[in-house]
Amino acid sequence: MRLRASILLIAVAVALTGCNESDTTQQTKTVSWFFEHRDELQATLNACRDNPGERGNTPDCINANEARNKVTIQEMKDALK
Repeated sequence: MRLRASILLIAVAVALTGCNESDTTQQTKTVSWFFEHRDELQATLNACRDNPGERGNTPDCINANEARNKVTIQEMKDALK
């Protein structure tokens, strides 16, 4: 009986491992990374705008918005040259 209980506890523990995992395993991209990877920047901005309630305040959305601001400033500077 104890063996069955132990096996059951181990099975439950293994099954529950990772239940609370989220996208935290994915490393946050920096502002400079987004600045250098414009396609990813645009894709991230689109995803952030599409679901602002869930993604709006995530580090990637914040960094992507800051990178967009830097891109805009750089493009304005380039246009004035």
